Parts: sequence; structure tokens; C-alpha cells
Amino acid sequence: MPILSLAGDILWIIALSIMAGGSRSAWGRIAPETKVPLQFAQNGAPTWRFRRNIALSALPTVAFVVGILLVLFNRNVAANPNTALIFFGVRATVAALFAVMHLRWLTAALELLDREGLLKPLA
Repeated sequence: MPILSLAGDILWIIALSIMAGGSRSAWGRIAPETKVPLQFAQNGAPTWRFRRNIALSALPTVAFVVGILLVLFNRNVAANPNTALIFFGVRATVAALFAVMHLRWLTAALELLDREGLLKPLA
């Protein structure tokens, strides 16, 4: 079913654009030399910090690679309509999860940087 494959592609494009938009808006508020927390421990303390360009592009890049792998898998395996529907559901769910995960991480990272006084004020 090419319509389901096309719909899955559209959902991935939307999810990646949401992640890119969030990263772009955060990019302007973070100084280039600032170390952005990439992972948080259970207690909310940052565990890994990376430079702004790496931290803001890491999750969208991983999502892009996963999306490409899912497209290749979908194109090679989804021959019958039932399988195509299942892969559409998987692709749609994973795209949404990546977008939500990125926005939650970005919110937590910006709140921490704001508490530390490392964010530029909103224009």
C-alpha cells in the first residue's frame, strides 16, 4: 500500500521538522561555548554535557537515521496489506515518540541552563 508508506513518510517529516524547530529556537538562546546537558540521571542531575552543536543535533540525527532504516525495512518487507498497516503504525508511533522525547529533553535542558544563568534572554 503506497498510500500508507507515503503517510508514514509525511509523519516522519513532521516529527523531524518539530525537532529541528525546537533545536533552532534553543540554538539562539545558548552561547556556542556552553555545555548542554544531554542526559539526566533519575534525580534530575545532568550526567553528560556536550557542546551546543552536538547536543542540539544528536537526537534529530539519531531520529533521521532510525527513520531511514524504517523506510528501508518497510520497502523491503511490507508486501501484503496487513504488514503494510503494521509498519505504518510502527513508523507513526516511533516518529511521535522521537518528537516528544526531543521536546521533553529540550525543555529539561533549557530549564537547567536557565537556572544556571547560561541562557541568553528572550528577544
